[in-house]
Amino acid sequence: MKKADAMYAYARNHKLGQNITPFLGGWLQRKHFSLIEAALGKDEEVIASFIGRHHSEDLENFKPLTGEDQQDFEERIRAQQTGKVRYFDCKGFHAYAITDAGRLIFARWVPFNHDYKSIPLNNINTINPNTRIFWGSVRIESFREVFSIFWTKKTVFAIAKLLEDSKSDMQDGVMDGITSAKRARQMRQESTAAKSVPLTTETNFEKLKERKKALDEGLITPEEYEAYKRRFLE
Repeated sequence: MKKADAMYAYARNHKLGQNITPFLGGWLQRKHFSLIEAALGKDEEVIASFIGRHHSEDLENFKPLTGEDQQDFEERIRAQQTGKVRYFDCKGFHAYAITDAGRLIFARWVPFNHDYKSIPLNNINTINPNTRIFWGSVRIESFREVFSIFWTKKTVFAIAKLLEDSKSDMQDGVMDGITSAKRARQMRQESTAAKSVPLTTETNFEKLKERKKALDEGLITPEEYEAYKRRFLE
């Protein structure tokens, strides 16, 4: 995906963000995604997108709200430190995108004051969902950014899993939305299915190279690779 409309549609179709205001919400969320569209590199594409309320944890600049007493202010600080984010503590809705370049991009469009940042997935140290009965947040800690994404309990868990799977993709070097464990299972299933299919030199030479790459990346065991190679050489 490279277009804002496609990113918005992905988030909606996968239930990774909802509209609070049915008329203005969709238009505004597309505006958020338009900032991400403009920020993509020439060959960079979005593989997953979602919408949530953003809460940046900047305690140095944390200030009391208008009319807020000291007790409420201290309660808000404790909530931020423990990851129990509240709806009205959040800055507002943001659009988020995970790209095949291994970046998490988040952006918020407001007239004359656009907010855009990106962080490498490899820099994310912690992905911590914190939920209550209906609502929750996922707290993300990186080297330079600490923030939470607030939304419904179900959406929070889905976002956390999406981020965890994407970090796993970065580790196995293929940003395709498939984790290392799932890719290994697929290769084992293919190997099992191949036992009943006649081998041809041209096609299976390519498959043998794929298995060697999978072995080098630790996705299959040496025994599984040797078993496949013996079948190929018979």
